[in-house]
Formats: sequence, C-alpha cells, structure tokens
Amino acid sequence: MGSRSSAKVTNLTDFFDALTRSPRPPHRPLVILAWAQTLDGSVAWPDGRPLAISGAASRQFTHRLRAFCDGILVGVGAVLADDPRLTVRETPGDPPQPIVLDTYLRFPDRARLLAHPRSPWLLTGPAPPPDHRQRLMAQGARVLPQPLAADGRVDLPAALATLHRRGIATLMVEGGPTVHAAFLRAGLADWLAVTIGPQLLGGLPALPPARHMAPAPRLQDGRVIPLGEDLLVWGRVTSAAASA
Repeated sequence: MGSRSSAKVTNLTDFFDALTRSPRPPHRPLVILAWAQTLDGSVAWPDGRPLAISGAASRQFTHRLRAFCDGILVGVGAVLADDPRLTVRETPGDPPQPIVLDTYLRFPDRARLLAHPRSPWLLTGPAPPPDHRQRLMAQGARVLPQPLAADGRVDLPAALATLHRRGIATLMVEGGPTVHAAFLRAGLADWLAVTIGPQLLGGLPALPPARHMAPAPRLQDGRVIPLGEDLLVWGRVTSAAASA
C-alpha cells in the first residue's frame, strides 16, 4: 500500500482515532473518499445498474463514517442512478449535511434527498436553470452556484472553500467514480476508505480510466480491517498536488 511498508491489520477504533487526530486543512474540509467495490474493483453491473456489494458490517461502518462527518458529497450521476438517502440508519448518530455536485442542475425534483432531515445543498455552475432552481428551492434545497474549472465542471477548490465557510470541517465523498477521480486528480483527497466485498464481477470499475493523473496518487501506510466477509482498506492519500 505505502511505498515502504505492507498493509497492517487494525480496527475501527484506530481508523476513527486517526481521522480525529488528522490536521484540518486551513481553507477547506478534510476530505475522505469512501466507496464499496468487489474484489475485482467493480462498483456496479456492467450496464451501470446498482450492485449490492457490502455486508452488514460494512454497511454499519459506512453509516458510522457518515455520522462522523459534517457533510457527505455525491455527484448528481449517483443521485440519478441510485436516488440515495444519505442518512444514518445502521448505527447511532446524526446524519451529515447532504451535498450534491451538479454543474448543470440536473437534480430531480422528486429525489429522496429532498426529504432528508437536512435539506440538500446543490453545488452548481454559475448559471443554473432559473425555473428548475426555483422548484428545488421551493422544496427546501439550497442552490449554491460556483465558478467553473477549465474542464467546464464545478471548480472543486472553490466548492470546498464554500463548504468550509458554511461549517463543513470533515467531508465524506461517496462518489461516484467520476467524482472520486476528480478529487484524486486535483490532489484534494486526504484519506481513503474502501470496503471490498468477496465478489468477482467484471463490472464498472471503481475509477474511470485516467488521462492525466501523474504521478499517481498513493495510499500511504495502508491499513486493513476485516468487516465480516468484507475488508476495509484505509489510509492517507498522498500525491504531488496534495503535498505541494
């Protein structure tokens, strides 16, 4: 996992203690990338349909991590595909603030997130469609326009600065793959927590093919925690951009 040591077997207390002790960046949240994948790195069926990967212990961990964080972020693609609730149900704790990265404001006006105990924040481009914006705001959503990056998508550093100003000190990024890759490519991932199920599927990969991600981000001093039939692999993420 790391460049000088093999992965060590630890426990969830070690994981959450490490996050608690981790220094907070001065102008953005501490970012934890989290996803579930099969043993061969798949996160969905080959045609994109959602796949049940995690066992009970992994689900409990995921919900505990949600409760630990101030905010939880997904891309609008995950909302359109899965219609997630992003609540805390498998363990005690309060739900984090749900946040959706949505450049063109495609967020559906019947999404389950609109019934979340904390109304969702939608990070959009600078000119979201006004009629759709009003419909969503009428249901409680907060639309937060952001500048665009060179690739035409929401500028991640600006978006994270906005979240930090709004009190988000720890941010769990649940995906999907394009969002995870964007955070890694930008050097904005501090920690990684991946639960791995025993399935071999040959489905959609956890990360899309990279165009420009050199030098590749690495997991520093990786750790492994058995969670029932699953494994949790976790550690710090290091990259040239993150350490600059």
